[in-house]
Amino acid sequence: MARRTTNRLGLLIAVVVTLSFWASCILIAGEIEQTPTIPAHAEAWYTVSINVTVVDDVGRPIQSALVHVDGNSSVWPTGPGGYVNITNLSDAAGTYTLWADEDGYLESQHNTTTVSPNATSVMTLSLVGGKILGTVTSQMGPIPDATVSIALMYSTAVSPVDGNYSLQGIPGGTHTVTASAPGYTSVTKDVLLGVGATYFPLNFELRTLNGSIAGYVFRAATVFPTTPVPLNNSNVSVSFQDRTITVTSNPDGGYIIPDLPEGTYTVTAAKEGYVTNSETDVHVVRGDRTYNVNITLTEKPTMIHGTVRSGALLLPGVNISLEGTTWYNLSASDGDYELANLTAGTYNITAVLTGYETLRMEGVVISVGEQLEIDFALEALPGGILRGQVLGSDTGRPLSGVLVTIRNSGTAMRTTTTNVEGRFEFAALSGGEYRVQFEIHEYKPLELSGVVVEQDKVTNQTYMMSPIQEGFGGFIFGFDLPHSMMILALSLTIIMLGIAIYLRYRAIEEPESAPAVYDQAEELEEERSPTIENGQKKR
Repeated sequence: MARRTTNRLGLLIAVVVTLSFWASCILIAGEIEQTPTIPAHAEAWYTVSINVTVVDDVGRPIQSALVHVDGNSSVWPTGPGGYVNITNLSDAAGTYTLWADEDGYLESQHNTTTVSPNATSVMTLSLVGGKILGTVTSQMGPIPDATVSIALMYSTAVSPVDGNYSLQGIPGGTHTVTASAPGYTSVTKDVLLGVGATYFPLNFELRTLNGSIAGYVFRAATVFPTTPVPLNNSNVSVSFQDRTITVTSNPDGGYIIPDLPEGTYTVTAAKEGYVTNSETDVHVVRGDRTYNVNITLTEKPTMIHGTVRSGALLLPGVNISLEGTTWYNLSASDGDYELANLTAGTYNITAVLTGYETLRMEGVVISVGEQLEIDFALEALPGGILRGQVLGSDTGRPLSGVLVTIRNSGTAMRTTTTNVEGRFEFAALSGGEYRVQFEIHEYKPLELSGVVVEQDKVTNQTYMMSPIQEGFGGFIFGFDLPHSMMILALSLTIIMLGIAIYLRYRAIEEPESAPAVYDQAEELEEERSPTIENGQKKR
């Protein structure tokens, strides 16, 4: 009995232990299913991305290029603008190597970038394409404004100097290349280009739809014999419709005006310092060049001019000269002076008049054809000043150009002339008495003695000059004596001629009323003829 009880207890213990073991296994398994698996290399979840732009070797974006990430079997195609954003990489942060490829291009280099947690990395990948090189010209040389293009793909400008062009970053394959320019027929050629290869040369010669004008610009010779002197940097232009074409002459004076429709033109050349000149009736024929349209420009008068004053007084007779040259001139009655036909250069200019401080201007630069205005203001030297105005007694108006002479007891003499206002001035005089004389044509000379000038003071007077009176008092119509006598003689001649014509008319039309005229020949005839009285001849 005791043995049977012991066996039952052992069996119960074994069942309990077995059930407890399976219950523990079930609990452990449940906990394992509810706990996520965290990769050993990641401690948290991050948002990362790489922005990639794919371009060709000249920087143009490439659409539909494939971007690869090292260690990842996926590829990412670029969209419009050559752009793609890569996300959901297997590693949230770390270093990645990327590259791109596309049909017709050499594969890009493999570039490496580091992705930081919660940041965006930026990368540009460049695919290498091919090149097409050559020239675009016409029979007249390089063509300005020419372009070379591949339809719907690429275009480039052509050098106007040598006609060279270069198309780069071109995918391999067959391409249609077109060269064009305004005023020319376009030319198209097909090219088979290898991947990353260079096609050279692909040259184009275009036929112009228009004509051109060529010639030279010269400077008019100033010496004999005449020798043409080229003028570079001259602007040569033609205008037609609403368009003006302007070119610049080269160092030998030559120029070419291209792209001109057939017609007749006026060609104009201009350059600073020269008088603009034109050639008219210049004919242009389609596809041809009109040669030897040469234009000569005359240099503008290169001069220095201006006005000389002393205060408000216009000063005539001032000597204006260029130092070291033979160029000089005296200011006129209005104070103006002019030094014309100068050679361009740098000069020192002086203004000299007795009684005034000499004025000197250094380093005056004058360019070709420039008309430089320089005014002078002279200051009187210390001393007395005799100043005055000369008027005509007959009109009361100022007399310009009167020769004024001043002398003192020591016979020292100075002269000047009155300006356009009839005014004059002697400066830097010593105090004392002077004799002043005024002379001008058609007026009596005027001489005054005892004119007192005080030291360092201004003596200002008005002087009247009388016109010269003719000996004959009864002038005709206000004319002087010689002209009056001529008019009188002409009048008498006309009167006598009229009387003669009248008497001749009377003699012809009314002989009986004409005055008797003694005829000696008729009287002699009567004496020789016998007289008949009562039918008998009288002897």
